[in-house]
Amino acid sequence: MSRWMLAATAFVLLAACDQNGPGRTAIANRCVAGGEAAEICKCLADASSNKLEPDLFQVVVLGAQGEEAQTEKLVKELPPESQAKFSSTMRDIIQGCGAEGYVAAN
Repeated sequence: MSRWMLAATAFVLLAACDQNGPGRTAIANRCVAGGEAAEICKCLADASSNKLEPDLFQVVVLGAQGEEAQTEKLVKELPPESQAKFSSTMRDIIQGCGAEGYVAAN
């Protein structure tokens, strides 16, 4: 097997093991559907996956899947300090990816 084939196989196996992969895809797809550039959407998805706690990442995924009411309910149920941390982290992600215009429009 060639080195390229080995590398491609390893990449596919690693991607299959990525638990956040489907969530990142949902975030990126919703973002692109909302009119934002693909690279900004990928940044939002990757940064959300990397910077948010798993349970908070799932809240963002729910929103990306169109479950805004459930997302809002879950955020309101968080303790105040978790709400503040979530808001701060999301603000950092949005600014870091240059998505302020997209978020404001949506």
